[in-house]
This record gives sequence, structure tokens and C-alpha cells, in this order.
Amino acid sequence: MRIPDSQPFVPVILGGDIGTYSLAREFHEAYGAVCVAVPAGSNGVLEHSVAIDVRPAGTMVDEDAVVAHLLDLARELTADGANPRPLLLCGSLDLQVMLITRHRAALEPRYTIPYVPLATMERAALKQNFYALCDELGVPHPRTLAYRTDAHPQPLPDDLPFPLIGKPADSSAWVRAKFAGKQKIHTIADRAELGDLLDRIAGSGYGEPFILQELVPGGDTNMRLCTYFSDRSGTVRFAGYGEVVVEEHAPIVLGNSAGIVTAVNEEVIEQGRRVLEHLGWTGFAMFDAKLDPRDGVVKFFELNPRLGRNHYYLTAAGHNAARFYVREYLGEGYDAGARPGRAAAGSAAVPPAGAGAGTSAGTIAGTTVAGADTGPEILREEVLYTVLPLALLRRHLRGPVGEKAARLMRAGRVANPLRYRAERHPRRLLYIALSSLNQFRKFRQYPPREA
Repeated sequence: MRIPDSQPFVPVILGGDIGTYSLAREFHEAYGAVCVAVPAGSNGVLEHSVAIDVRPAGTMVDEDAVVAHLLDLARELTADGANPRPLLLCGSLDLQVMLITRHRAALEPRYTIPYVPLATMERAALKQNFYALCDELGVPHPRTLAYRTDAHPQPLPDDLPFPLIGKPADSSAWVRAKFAGKQKIHTIADRAELGDLLDRIAGSGYGEPFILQELVPGGDTNMRLCTYFSDRSGTVRFAGYGEVVVEEHAPIVLGNSAGIVTAVNEEVIEQGRRVLEHLGWTGFAMFDAKLDPRDGVVKFFELNPRLGRNHYYLTAAGHNAARFYVREYLGEGYDAGARPGRAAAGSAAVPPAGAGAGTSAGTIAGTTVAGADTGPEILREEVLYTVLPLALLRRHLRGPVGEKAARLMRAGRVANPLRYRAERHPRRLLYIALSSLNQFRKFRQYPPREA
């Protein structure tokens, strides 16, 4: 699908995962817009879509090559007319958002960039900085040590609370690390296993701190996430909270949510808001957290400086993420072309809901108006988001969160971002069918943890 010459603006999305597709779908749902997706290489998630023009960069590691590719695209997309249409540049993962932010000076003459400056991003996205900020603001988080993996490692404390969770402080730098047994997140049983892992990391090319963190007990249904949007004055205008039904456990996607039910937790929403407004954050941010069954407190794990991979739960519940971007960064004139009542349209099983299709104080069609003084709009519509076939998801419903998911299934309040009615290409429909079948294989091989 090529970009129509008449399209008034063009979203360009750096990435190639389901989050990339979801955002492109949201722009298409809201505005009929076709996005340019820029992955390292094309893949089935993006191909043959009515919403996407795929333009692979060939790499995500060679930043200069990616920037040159983006600049070439910008020249092509704005070649016609004395008043070229705006280009909105987004990233799907931390790696891509950090790349955009590091190269802002080269990219910003051509693109509108909806991200905070690099210094602000590093204060929050680098995990050792994030936990220090949580301590400063009284936001609960697990006991944490930032361990240096460079040539001068510090001694390990004697009282480390094994088992530990190990994860990189800088997930964008972690992408380049190469060592046997590398995972997105490591579970470490004892001191011997920790020493072996740290030795492998030391020779991997990863030079940033490695986070060692107490393991908060509980299964997938204890996981929580909250997505925020802040306007350019640094005021939080929207928050959407979710409870995880089940996560993926294959090593390459470990920890990614496969099912989410929307919920409201005013205390957690306020804690995240306090962090973001202290930073003067603008645009989207997403917190990962977990309910600790030992004390009933939701502990914050990290701040992602972007929309999450599974952010489509927001749109399914009536708050289309694309409209936040357009209203705040391109202006209301471009938002005037939004399709009315399209917040959840096209979601395979989600019927239109009053909260998504109408307006409320401080919002227009589910998108908060900058300048409203009534506090952030909070997502309150109940929806089950999932990337799994429902027959598979039903096998993994546990506890109160699983009961809520079952109730939403019975009510037909279910959304899968890949099941978009506007998609008609036979090869895309085949990909979706095969992808669904593959989920059964993955979950047999890598079953979810129960606790």
C-alpha cells in the first residue's frame, strides 16, 4: 500500500513488531491514513496491510544508516508542493525511540518528533536512574542493585535475596550484546549462577549497568501496566491501567503481555503521574509494575519512554492513541479529519461503547483536550485485549483477573489488534491464521508460570 498523494500527513513508524502494526492500524482507523513502517527487514506482521507501506532500513544497529534511510524517505514523502505535508516520526521499541532522540538534530528539520529530550529520557528510561527517582518520590519498587559490568565491577553484597531477576539497565544497548544464553530477562537461582551470568555479560559488548532485583512472587496475573499521555506543558492528561491475564514465555518475547483486561487503580495512576510530572514528561510513557502478594502493594519495575507493544488496549477501550499524537503534535486542524465514532471500530468483537464514541468533560472523542483542568482522563471502559486465539486464552485464565477476562469474553468485549476488518488481502488473512496456530505451539513449548 503506497501513501496517497492527497493524504494530509504521514506517520512514519520505526519498528516491525505488533506494536508497529497496532499504531498503523490506529492511524488508519482514526484518519484513513496509511503509515510508512520502517523495520530492519519486512515481516508478516506488516506485509499486505491496507494501513502500511513497508520500507525496510536493512538494519537497526547501524544508526547512521537508519538516519540516512529516514532522511531519504522524508525527501520522497515531501517532494511535491511548496508547503510539504508534516511527517510524524515514532518508534516502537526503546532501541528505536533512543535512536530517534539521539539523532534529533538531524531528523527534526524533516520530522515532527513526539519524544522528550535525551537527557530527560535517560533520567527515566535507564533503570538505575528510574529506581533512584522512585526512592526520591516515595514510589514503591522492588529492592534493586545496579551492577557495573565493565572492567571495574563492584563487589556483590552478601545478602542478595535469591532468586533474583536480572535485566539490563539500558534495553537499547542490550540489543547489541552477544553471549550464550542471552534472554530479555534472566531469573537467577543462586550466587554461582549469578557469577557465571555476569562473566558472560562482561565479554558481550554490553557496558551499561545490569540490574539485579528481588523477585516479586506471583504469576502472570499479578503483572500490571499503565500508559500515560502528557501534553507539551508536562501535565498528564490521560492514564489507562491494565491487569495482565497471561504473558508470553518464549525467550525472545519473555514478559510481553498476551492478554490484558482494563481496570482502574487510582493509587497507582497517581504514583505514575507524580513521576512523570516531576520529570516534565511529554508525550506517551508506559510503566510496568507488579502486585506483590506479600504486602498487597503494586511495585513499579520500569518506565518505557513510548507506547507499549500491547498498547492497543487503549484504543479498544475508546482512546485511540493516534489521536493523542495528532492533536498534540500536528494540531487540531489535522484532527478535524478524524472519522467520528471510530475509536473501537474494526475490532473483531468489540461493539461500539458509549465512552469510546462520545465525548466527556475534558475530552473530544476519547482524546483529552490540552488545557482541561479537571485532572487526567482515566480509561474506565472494560475490555479484554489479547493477541491469542480465545480457545488458547481460555486455557490460561487464573484467579480474579482470569474471571474478569472470562466475563468480558462472554460479553463480546474482546479486541485483537491483528483482526482488523479493513484487511482483505488473502496473503495477510493467511498470515493471521497461521500466526494464531503458531501461538498454540509456542504456549505448549513455553507454558506460562502459575505463580
